[in-house]
Amino acid sequence: MTHKNIPRNSSIDRRTVLGLLSGGLAALAGCSGLSDSSDGGDGSAGPPEEQSDYIEETSIEIVENGRQLALEVAVTDEIEPSSVSIITESGREFVSDYFSPGETRTSLLLTAGDDKYKPLPRGQHTLYLRGDDVETEIPLELGTTFELEKVVPATEHPDVREGLGHLVVVIRNVGERTGAATRTLMNGKEKEDVFVPVEPGETNVVRYFSLIEDTVSSCPRVDESAKRDEQLTVEFLWSDPVMFTQTISYENSSGCKRTLIGTPEEVTATSVETETETET
Repeated sequence: MTHKNIPRNSSIDRRTVLGLLSGGLAALAGCSGLSDSSDGGDGSAGPPEEQSDYIEETSIEIVENGRQLALEVAVTDEIEPSSVSIITESGREFVSDYFSPGETRTSLLLTAGDDKYKPLPRGQHTLYLRGDDVETEIPLELGTTFELEKVVPATEHPDVREGLGHLVVVIRNVGERTGAATRTLMNGKEKEDVFVPVEPGETNVVRYFSLIEDTVSSCPRVDESAKRDEQLTVEFLWSDPVMFTQTISYENSSGCKRTLIGTPEEVTATSVETETETET
């Protein structure tokens, strides 16, 4: 069990406490099992409730009409909590909330924090809890695993059936945390920004708009191949991307008819850089 008790001193203001915490994160990593691994976000640190006696439960919930995710934190009633914060692995406070007297549960928004309203970056962060005679830092790592289930035209998917020319990618969350798809790419170039939350054990659809629309302007020239292997990528908040190739046939004898050929072939994902690696 990993937790650290610090004698509470009400004369130390919030800015001073956060400054001390920022400077001590490196030392904390050494005693709490955190590492400098570049493949953060896979949940290897374990959920906070397994790292501290003070956390009863954490879960990621879908809020704000399905456009936001929040970390729900339930604290044991053995202490009287005052505040809880998420400190990123670089030592910055991302978001915080204060408990009212008698409260033991709160919600921390993960997709619009204090850092210019950007989602919490992928990485090995810290949940910083303050309460009655206790201050503790707990490893926090978010992540799940997504798999490609199938690729079909929108008109052939029972839950969509609209959007002529749209390609539907069905993704399944096979991990233990809720996550969300955030971007689609085609041949390495961004196609659309999306926000598609998926709960553990569930599926959801990500659309490639107008990808297989029958338009003459997008047909290959007669001297080009009538079949193309398009590489498609779906990116997520805290999980490895799903990457695959899909063969599309183009028939331009009359108009431009597009047809999916065969089944998609998944590509092994490469590691995603953590916040520490990408900061300058």
